[in-house]
Amino acid sequence: MDSVLESDLQPRAVQWLQRAKNPVREAADTRVRSEYASLARGLPALLHQSGLFQTIAYLESRSRRASNNPTAHGLVLAHLASLLSPFTGMKELKTDELTQMKLHEYLVVSRLSLEAASWLKRMVEIQFGDEEEPHA
Repeated sequence: MDSVLESDLQPRAVQWLQRAKNPVREAADTRVRSEYASLARGLPALLHQSGLFQTIAYLESRSRRASNNPTAHGLVLAHLASLLSPFTGMKELKTDELTQMKLHEYLVVSRLSLEAASWLKRMVEIQFGDEEEPHA
């Protein structure tokens, strides 16, 4: 968690933009593209309404599939974790890890998650445009 408090010379917004491009491009080439886009568009609101722990628990529960094919939920969770990694030092976002955090760490990761989710949403809107299908 020490990396969260270290300042970087590059503005955080530029870092978010650079890091959000590739995951969204990766999702564009999958068969869960429209579901991914819908989830990414709703992720900031979900984090805001339900909180970090509940959102991660939801994404974890929906990311398990018997086959090896990635689910949209699993991709969103992995992409959110990859965006947060340089700031938090966490390789994965898991509910088990969140429960082990101190309160101030959890609050910082929550705030950063909301910021990262907003950048994922922006990149989806840029890459995918207005195409959207409702997801379950």
